[in-house]
Amino acid sequence: ELEMEARHLLPDKEAPLLLYCGTGKRSLFTALELKEMGYSDVRHLNGGFQAWKGAGYEIMTDGILTLEQLTHYSRQIIMREIGVEGQRRLLGSKVLLVGAGGLGSSAGLYLAASGIGTLGIVDFDKVDKSNLNRQVIHGYANIGRPKVDSAGETINRLNPEVEVVTFKERLSPHTALNLISQFDIVLDCSDNFPAKYLINDACFFAKKPYVFGAAVRFEGQASLFNPKDGGPCLRCMWPTPPHAEFAPT
Repeated sequence: ELEMEARHLLPDKEAPLLLYCGTGKRSLFTALELKEMGYSDVRHLNGGFQAWKGAGYEIMTDGILTLEQLTHYSRQIIMREIGVEGQRRLLGSKVLLVGAGGLGSSAGLYLAASGIGTLGIVDFDKVDKSNLNRQVIHGYANIGRPKVDSAGETINRLNPEVEVVTFKERLSPHTALNLISQFDIVLDCSDNFPAKYLINDACFFAKKPYVFGAAVRFEGQASLFNPKDGGPCLRCMWPTPPHAEFAPT
């Protein structure tokens, strides 16, 4: 991707450039591309990080990410919108996922893969065979087990660096505010409106960003409400939950 952004990131075509990657293949390809674009002093590390490390040379990071983390998250670190600082913030973040069903399965996997530091999962339900066609975080071996346990094990296999905190319970008015206050942001993957309004209210009073998600058949909705910055909440759009007969799940 560097060669696509070169004119923006590297305006001086005579400045010396040293490129490196994991194995040296991508850096070699990019070096050739940059030379064809007119960059006069481009070199790359032959064999990449692996050869450098294998030769016993000293390896230093910037004090924020380890070499393993730089390699693991390299495809998102190269994005200008994330970078090293963005990845550091992801690794230090705490996200609460409410619901480990259809939406929660996909969201949980992608959050873990991206390097979220702490992922809390709230769900009182158990894995049923009928869940497996869409709740991809669960498998046959987990039928009958609590969804939070099944999801936690899958996430640990995907990215052992993520700290998974499970809450085997139904979110209630007695627990919601205290629980949500422990996290930086809440991702609502619940499947009913009473739960969504409860999460919204707790996020409002705790001043936590609330990511609202819902899906039925081939339709879906997603919104972000951030009361911390004085923004609107779910009740500002829909003051009261719809009647159950008008909003089947």
